[in-house]
Amino acid sequence: MVLAIRLYVFILLILLFSSPKENDNKKITIQYNPTFNNQELVLENTKYCTINKDTITVTNFKFYISNLSLEFENGTTFKDPEKVHLIDAKSKESMHLKLNEIPNLKVKKVTFNIGIDSLTNVTSNLEADLDPRLGMYWAWNSGYINMKLEGKSNSCTSLKKDFQFHIGGYLPKQNALQTIQLSVQEKSNKIEIKVDINKWIGNIKLKETSGLMVPGGKAILMSNWYKNMFSSDEKE
Repeated sequence: MVLAIRLYVFILLILLFSSPKENDNKKITIQYNPTFNNQELVLENTKYCTINKDTITVTNFKFYISNLSLEFENGTTFKDPEKVHLIDAKSKESMHLKLNEIPNLKVKKVTFNIGIDSLTNVTSNLEADLDPRLGMYWAWNSGYINMKLEGKSNSCTSLKKDFQFHIGGYLPKQNALQTIQLSVQEKSNKIEIKVDINKWIGNIKLKETSGLMVPGGKAILMSNWYKNMFSSDEKE
């Protein structure tokens, strides 16, 4: 009888220490995948046709992600201690956000801002991903560019047949910051978020508008268009 009890306790201890604990931590990678009409975005040499039938080549695509947080199935949340990330289509590494010390719970939703909030704009130490040398800072305007898209198209009326959209602004009547909340599927500690450029530039007729590089009402309108670029595999 005593032997059976000891065996039972031994098996119970093995199960207890080998099974996952809710309080254990894990690592998660959030991967942003720039696309065009569900195809992988290739810079420089690949031509794409927009919803407005403009044939374009994309040469530069960058945007800021800030204040990212995860919501778990039990309703608790995790806030990314790294407040700002610069996503650059020219850098594969930048498109993989690696989060550590995540509670061992299944992620239900991801929330993040596209761009830089007003407080960071005025208090930034201009380091790391906020370094002006990365090309996402308006020195003349003392503020950050939230989203940048550049390329070429014969539809453009500009001299070099290029388009440039630099969207930003943080003052009360110029605030182009957008907040995204996505239901997601976490697979093998990885979450994939698609960023489809055609859902933004498809709203623009390049014959009429081939550039925007100042804050204001038009920039806010653009930001409302490009927030629709972001989606996940999870159906709402």
